[in-house]
Amino acid sequence: MQIDCEQVRSLQKHVRIWLSFVSNLGEIKYNKSTICFDDINIFKSKNRSENDKNNKKRENIIGSVINNKIPEKYYKYSLRWVRLKEGVDQYIQKLCLVNGITDLKCIKCEHKAGRGNHFDFILHINERSDFKIEFKFNVENLNEAPQFVSPMKPSQYLTGSYEEHYYDNYFVPITEKFNLPLPKKDEYLKSIHAPEPECVSLHQQKYYGGCKQSSKFTGDAEDIKLYKYLKKISKESIKTFITDNDILITKLNDYLLSTQKDKFYMLYKNSKISLQTINLDDYIITEIKKDPRYSRYIARTKTGNKLKILLRSKNGNGIAFPSFQIS
Repeated sequence: MQIDCEQVRSLQKHVRIWLSFVSNLGEIKYNKSTICFDDINIFKSKNRSENDKNNKKRENIIGSVINNKIPEKYYKYSLRWVRLKEGVDQYIQKLCLVNGITDLKCIKCEHKAGRGNHFDFILHINERSDFKIEFKFNVENLNEAPQFVSPMKPSQYLTGSYEEHYYDNYFVPITEKFNLPLPKKDEYLKSIHAPEPECVSLHQQKYYGGCKQSSKFTGDAEDIKLYKYLKKISKESIKTFITDNDILITKLNDYLLSTQKDKFYMLYKNSKISLQTINLDDYIITEIKKDPRYSRYIARTKTGNKLKILLRSKNGNGIAFPSFQIS
C-alpha cells in the first residue's frame, strides 16, 4: 500500500489549523477555576491518582453548563460538548418529573465545597424547590461505586479510639525505628484528621518519597523501606483494632440517614448521565460482623443489603486522615 505524502502533509496542515483554531476559542472563569474548550476531555480521563482534582473540574464543568456559562462556540465546534449539555438537560428534566415539577422556568446550580458537605450541588428550581445532588464519575449504578460515603473521625462510631490504639502501639515504635520526630499525643490526636497534618509532615513526605506510584517518589532506599513498613504495620494495626472493637450501630445509622436523606445521585459513565435515588432502608444497619483480615466490618441492613465498612488512612497508610470507606 502506497502512502500519498502530499495527502499526509495536507491532513497534518488541516489538523494544525484546527488545533490552533480551537485553542483560541477562549476560556471562562467559573467557581474559582478556569474552563477551556479541551477540558471536555476530562470526562474521558480515568487517572485515579488525580481523581479528586479531576472530579472537581468535572463538577465545575457541569455547574457551568447548568448556569449557562459555557460559550456557544464550544457547542458549535464539539459534539462531545453538545452531548454533555443534552445529558445534563435530560437529567434535570427527569429530576423535575419524579418530583412533580411540570413547568421548569429557571434553574441555578450552587456548588457545595468542603469535606463537611455530603453532596456536590444544590439545584434551585423555579426559586422554590431545592435538590441535593451528588456526582459520581464512571458509575452507571451506585453498586459500582468504590464508596458512597466516607465518614471522617471514625472512632466516634466505634467502641474504642483507633487513633489512640495506633499512636500507642505502632506510631511510637515507628518513630524510634526510623529516627523520626514524635509529636505529643494530644497534638497528634487533635490534628491527625486532616490531609496534611503539620505534626507528621516529615513522616508523610518520606512515605510518599518511598511510593513508586507517587509524583513525590524520591527513590531513596530509606524512604522505600519506610513506605513498605508502614503499609504492613497499618494493616496490622487495623486488624488488631477491629478484632477488639465494635461499631456503634445506632450512631452510624444516624449518620448514614442524615447524609443520604433527600439526596439525588448524578451518575456519569460512557457519555451517559443517569439519575438514581436510594431506599433509606438499604442504609439502616441491623447487624455487623467483623472481617479484620480485610480491614473492615460487614454490615447487613433492613432490606438485607450488604455494606462493606473499610477502616483506612486516606492520606498515607498509617500517616494521616483515618476514615471509613463505606460501599
